[in-house]
Amino acid sequence: MLKYTRIILLVLCSIIGFLVAFLIIMWRPFNPKNTYVITKYFLAPVAKIVGIKVHIEYPEFLKKYRERGVVYTGNHQSNWDIVALAHCILPGTVAIGKKSLAWVPLFGIVYVWSGCVRLDRENKTKAMATMNKVSQDLHNNRYSIWIFPEGTRSKGKGLGKFKNGPILTAAQAQVPLIPIVSSSYINNFDMNRWNNGHLIIEYLEPVEYPEYDLKKREDVKEIKKQTNELREKYVAKIAELDARVKVLNDQEGVTEIIPIVHDNDEGSAAAEKSE
Repeated sequence: MLKYTRIILLVLCSIIGFLVAFLIIMWRPFNPKNTYVITKYFLAPVAKIVGIKVHIEYPEFLKKYRERGVVYTGNHQSNWDIVALAHCILPGTVAIGKKSLAWVPLFGIVYVWSGCVRLDRENKTKAMATMNKVSQDLHNNRYSIWIFPEGTRSKGKGLGKFKNGPILTAAQAQVPLIPIVSSSYINNFDMNRWNNGHLIIEYLEPVEYPEYDLKKREDVKEIKKQTNELREKYVAKIAELDARVKVLNDQEGVTEIIPIVHDNDEGSAAAEKSE
């Protein structure tokens, strides 16, 4: 019963949210500020409807970067990230995702006209041209971007292999990269459960990278090393946050539905071999 009640509420919220979002994007199409307004006022509140309690602290250093181009990265757990991580989107930040998102009913319209970046992964030339344009816009402080280094959802199977795109983009644009780490929640998520537990989100210290020359073998190795180090930071921080969440959930009697996996070593190793 609870599941269907939530579905009805989500449908109603989606319709109202889309209509308001549509007015916003028509009023100021492709404006980077649209994403912040839509996520804060129409997506973030949905976390309460589905029973997720979000805890997030905004560190003092973020104030320094509010008017600058920044590459934000996050761990990608499920489609619910659009709700769970909505509190993280800061003014002037747009998302970067696959081109096919533009064809998702209703969502695609808002995604495109909000100024988010579409990446054609099937066409390497077009993808590189898009990323070069993104780097230029970042360097000129036109906006900040949000990227999921895993490139796809982990679906509760643990953190997957990181792609080097976020670091390359930050290095090329000469802007900082700020990791945003969220605790595991998809393993505890059930639409039929009133309380789906706590979610803790933390910003890590900004990282700045030098410009790399992809024609130099040592630079390519360094990029790979930095990408692995970034992933290791996520694995450690997620484990730490999950331990804190477990204490909060235990106090409220919220039990794990599926055992949490922090590091998807098998998936990461398979991806490594396929390259």
